[in-house]
Amino acid sequence: MLLKYSVSNFKSIGQNIEFSMLPLDDEDDRFLTEIDTVAGKWKVLKRGVFLGPNASGKTSFVQSLAYARNYIIKEGAKILPATRVNQFKERVTEFDNVTTFQFIMYIDKEIYNYGFSMDNIYVHEEWLAVMEENGSFKYLFERTTNDQKDTKIDVYPENLCRNVKENKFIKLLSESFEKKQARKLFLCRLSQDFSFTVADKICSWFNDINIIYPNSTLQDLPVIIRYQTKLRDFLSEKLQILDTGVNAVTTSAKKMQLSDFAEKYNVPEELINEIQEVQNGSLGVNGKLFVFGEEENVIKLIEVKFEHLLYNKQTIFNMEDESDGTQRLMDLLPILFSIKNNQGGIFIIDELDRSLHTKLSKYFINQFVKDASRQQLLFTAHDVNLLSLDNFRQEEIWFIEKNMNGETQLKPFSDFDLKENQNILKDYLAGRFGAVPVIREVH
Repeated sequence: MLLKYSVSNFKSIGQNIEFSMLPLDDEDDRFLTEIDTVAGKWKVLKRGVFLGPNASGKTSFVQSLAYARNYIIKEGAKILPATRVNQFKERVTEFDNVTTFQFIMYIDKEIYNYGFSMDNIYVHEEWLAVMEENGSFKYLFERTTNDQKDTKIDVYPENLCRNVKENKFIKLLSESFEKKQARKLFLCRLSQDFSFTVADKICSWFNDINIIYPNSTLQDLPVIIRYQTKLRDFLSEKLQILDTGVNAVTTSAKKMQLSDFAEKYNVPEELINEIQEVQNGSLGVNGKLFVFGEEENVIKLIEVKFEHLLYNKQTIFNMEDESDGTQRLMDLLPILFSIKNNQGGIFIIDELDRSLHTKLSKYFINQFVKDASRQQLLFTAHDVNLLSLDNFRQEEIWFIEKNMNGETQLKPFSDFDLKENQNILKDYLAGRFGAVPVIREVH
C-alpha cells in the first residue's frame, strides 16, 4: 500500500509537493484499512481524490507517478542515452536541475522508503530504507553518482543481506557499476541480475500500480472477456444495474487470411513476417484487436459486442455504437472485478468522472471502498458534486492549483477547519478553499 509520495521538478511541479494516505484519526473505519507494522498497528486510507481547475497540474501529478513507475520497472534496468525526464521549465532552487521521487510504502508487514533523484543525463541519488520499531528508518543501501558519472553505492549488509554469500554478491554488483550505467537504478540491478528478495518485492509493488488516463483502453480486454466467463457475467450484470440499456456483454471472432488482413489494414510486410514467425500473440490495429497463432496464416479479429433489447428484439451493438459513458464504464468496471477477487494493488485514474453522470461516478467510488481490502484508489475529477463529507473523509480530498509562479501546489482539505453542517460545496465554488478557475472578464 502507498503511505506517502513526494515529487519535485516534474512538468508543472516545481518545488516539492507531498501526498499522504495516512489519516489524522481512526474515526469512520468505512474508508480505512488496518495494517500491522513493526511500529504497531496503523490505519491507511483506501482513496484519495484530487480536485482543481483545468491546467492546474492534476495530470502532471498522475504522470509523475507514471514516469517513476515506468522508470523503475522498465527503463531503470537499461543502458539509456538519456533519462528523458520532463522537468519544470524555470529555475526554482539551487537544485532545480534535479527531479526527485520518493515513496513510503507498505509491503509484507514492512514499511520501506525508496526514492531517487535525476536530471536529464543521469541518476544523482538513490536510496532504500526500512522502518524500525521506533519509527525511524535504517538504510539498506545508498547510492550517489557525481558529475563524472562515477557511482558510489554503500550497502549495509547487516540490514540487507541474509548470509555471507549474498553480501559478497551484492558488494560485487555495487562495485561493478560503470559510468555507462549512471542512468540505471541499483534497485533494478538487484532485481534483474540477482533476483534479490527485497528488490523483487519492491519492483513487484511498482508493477502493481495501474494508471488509467481519460483515453486509456485495456488492449486485451476483448480476449479476456471472451475467455473469462466470470468477468463477462460481471460486466453484463453491472451494465444492467447502471441503467446503460445493455443486457449482456459478449464477443465475436472473425477469421481472415493474413494476406487479406495485410491488404485491408495496410500492414507492413515485415510485421506480417513477424506474425508468421511468432507462435502466438495479439496485435492492435485501428482500435481493433487481432490474435494469431491458432492457425497458420490466419488471424482472428476479436470484438466486444453488446446486447440490447429494442422493441422486444435482441439487437447487437459494437463498442463504437455505445455511448461515451458506457465505453468509459468498460474501462473502469474491470477494476471492480479485480478487487472483488482480491487482485490488483493501486489504481490511479485521471479524470475518473469523464463522460459519467455523478451517480455513476459515486457508485464506482463507493463500490471500490466497499470491496477493497489492501487495494487503493487515487483519482482526479472535475465533478464538484462528488465533494461531500458523507462519502469522503476530509483527509481523502486534495486540492491542486498553481501559484503565482506557475507551479503546481498540493493542498490537503484537512488543513481547513470546518464548522458543523457547513456547505462545503458552496464554499468550494465560492473559492474559499482555492483550486477553482478564476474567470477574468475582458471589457
